[in-house]
Amino acid sequence: MIGKTDTVAIGWCDNGNTDGKFTEGLLAVTLAAPANGMKIDKTVRVSGNQISRQRQRLLDHWYDNNMSDWLLWVDSDIVLTIDALYLLWHAADAETAPAVSGVYFISKEPEGTTMRPFPCVFMDLGENKIQYLHPLPEMELVDCDLAGFGLFLMHRSVVEKMREKLPTKSFFAEQHGSGADDEFVGEDIIFFRKMKQAGIQLKAHTGALVKHMKRFSLDFGYYALYWSMEHLKEKAREEQTGKTSGGLYLPNQKKRR
Repeated sequence: MIGKTDTVAIGWCDNGNTDGKFTEGLLAVTLAAPANGMKIDKTVRVSGNQISRQRQRLLDHWYDNNMSDWLLWVDSDIVLTIDALYLLWHAADAETAPAVSGVYFISKEPEGTTMRPFPCVFMDLGENKIQYLHPLPEMELVDCDLAGFGLFLMHRSVVEKMREKLPTKSFFAEQHGSGADDEFVGEDIIFFRKMKQAGIQLKAHTGALVKHMKRFSLDFGYYALYWSMEHLKEKAREEQTGKTSGGLYLPNQKKRR
């Protein structure tokens, strides 16, 4: 749990515009936080069109100017809620859990009629291969390797240790992979791989769920509905063919908090 005297800043990067739902969520959480025993004392915004440079600039400004003990990263298309912040706040600890991610959903087929949703939390398999944390455990604080920066809470000690281990390197430098397909590796994956090199374990709270505003809201409700329908389709195929495929993941749709 974040200490009673610790300070927390909220930081985000955008291209000059933000989703209205993002602004609404940010304002609502800032106003509600004190009544829930949480204090947000600063906000930091970096506008531009080069996300890796924006993130590095925000991180350096926050850390070098000693703005707060903790930094909560929120992407400008995420809808922050007091429930999600509460869970991260109480899961984080400067010594045992200095880096804790929330969970939102992404899709590799954003142009499709129906986007196939997966949690933006991963295990690193090496050689530029990652695996989604899917099926998503329910209301757990779990160890993981990688995540996005859509909802991520970090302590100052994370930067201190990373600078000590990687003094001349950018933490967010995007790059192409070394494999045969030369797969692109984004700035968030790069950061968490370097954080791991510095000896810091990333954790994710699977109950700290937030909406991701794309063509429509990618949230847990859509995630559960999509995979429930896939389950029903698979059952129908099994009945028609008489062959069992081993089944698909059927999400637990119980209320999560």
